[in-house]
Amino acid sequence: MRRFVVVLIVALMALTLVGCGGGAEEPPPAPEPGDAAAPLPPVVEEEDPDLSAVEEQVFVPFPVDPEVGVPSAIQSRLDSKQPMIILFYDDTQDTTEYQNEIIGGVLDKYRGLIDLVSFDVSRYVRQNEAGEITVDPAINEDELSKQVTRMLHEDNLDIRFTPFTIIVDEQAHVTWRYRGIADDKTLEREVLRVTE
Repeated sequence: MRRFVVVLIVALMALTLVGCGGGAEEPPPAPEPGDAAAPLPPVVEEEDPDLSAVEEQVFVPFPVDPEVGVPSAIQSRLDSKQPMIILFYDDTQDTTEYQNEIIGGVLDKYRGLIDLVSFDVSRYVRQNEAGEITVDPAINEDELSKQVTRMLHEDNLDIRFTPFTIIVDEQAHVTWRYRGIADDKTLEREVLRVTE
């Protein structure tokens, strides 16, 4: 009896395998002349997130919001045509001290040619338990806070990462953007580009 059951199971498995796709499928018939072909469904490409430290380099006027304005430290340099490095950092990050040392070394070398304006964004934004960054509601009470958070916004400077460095030339154009730690050679090259 056991042999019969084993033979029956083996036979059923063989039939199942043959019926599951052992044969080749025939291609669909070619369309006849004059037949309308069915449109293909649109191909939807998923956009990969950009996780690199490379920012798209632009040459655009520094954005000044007509309603909120910009911090006076920036506006005075824009008005006097003084090139500047603008650094957005988070004082709670370990990278802040390292980036400040690099920028300090470049500024010492080119003292008087370019100024530094920096903002500790940890004063204006908070990170919740889910890791999402939100603007602190208390900013509505302070004009400088409103101006800094406006510069961070995606339709302004679009700062989503710290440290974030921007260089502005004497014509008030953004000439270089960098997220992450900018090395001294690259930073020096960009400073020379706007000051020579």
